[in-house]
Amino acid sequence: MRLSEKEVCLLIEVVRSEVALEPTDLAAALNIKSTSIYKILDRLENKGLIDKEHNRIVLSISQQAQSFKKLYYTHHTAPFERVLAGKRISLLSSVNQVPKSVEELSRGSGIPKRSVYYFLRYFAKLGIVRKIKNKGNAFQYSFNYTLWGELKEFLVPLSEIESLTKVPIGGLLIKDYGNNLLFKSIRQLDATPTSFSAYGKYGIQLFLMTISNYYTLPKRELSIRDVFVHSLDSANEIQDRVLCILFYLKNRHELKSIKHPMMRDIRAILKHKHIKGYPSYEEVMDRMTVYAL
Repeated sequence: MRLSEKEVCLLIEVVRSEVALEPTDLAAALNIKSTSIYKILDRLENKGLIDKEHNRIVLSISQQAQSFKKLYYTHHTAPFERVLAGKRISLLSSVNQVPKSVEELSRGSGIPKRSVYYFLRYFAKLGIVRKIKNKGNAFQYSFNYTLWGELKEFLVPLSEIESLTKVPIGGLLIKDYGNNLLFKSIRQLDATPTSFSAYGKYGIQLFLMTISNYYTLPKRELSIRDVFVHSLDSANEIQDRVLCILFYLKNRHELKSIKHPMMRDIRAILKHKHIKGYPSYEEVMDRMTVYAL
């Protein structure tokens, strides 16, 4: 969910005020035309950040609004209009405790690498992110929870609200990639089939009907790599991970360069190692025979 600079500045005015404000008060404080202020207020209300009470504006009692209030009073001198405006929220939502490269953050947020570099440099100056070198001397970035834990507390409910509003009725969100969604449903929906629901297209016909249908939006043509990553992100049970490994073995030449946290465990399984939560090598080979792969 994105916020414009004007939305952030207006939200700060509401947080600062000890009394309910009228739209004209806010328009004057921000030097905005009265006709424009109502559009900004409508957007903030839809995001659960403000409420309107008899044409007066107050901070919402929602989790995201109260989290912003805590964030503001903890870091009241921070330039929030630059930290939170535009695509920056998507990037900050992608940065966690586990260090990630610029390439990984670009994929996760849907932001071009050049912009990711620019934003990260600014965040590092403010102490929001930590910049570290990995064993290969490449830089990675992690979120500084010690100094900016309140910022993450604000971003999490805000992102969840946006994701839930984008998923069609009847769908259950699996992952929000920033520029596209992965979700499942027991009903057929008007979206692009992916994950296990698309395996048949690549030579693995699932014998048993799965309870859920897996989809992605916006609708688009998917590559085999897209389908595989979606299945990895959908795999919560051992039987799901068996299917992921079978898909990988059948299409290894096209998937060998995939970077995903589960790939290390999958490669370990194929080297006859035992990994908790995963099938054994023998179980995988047995399923290979069942599926005639």
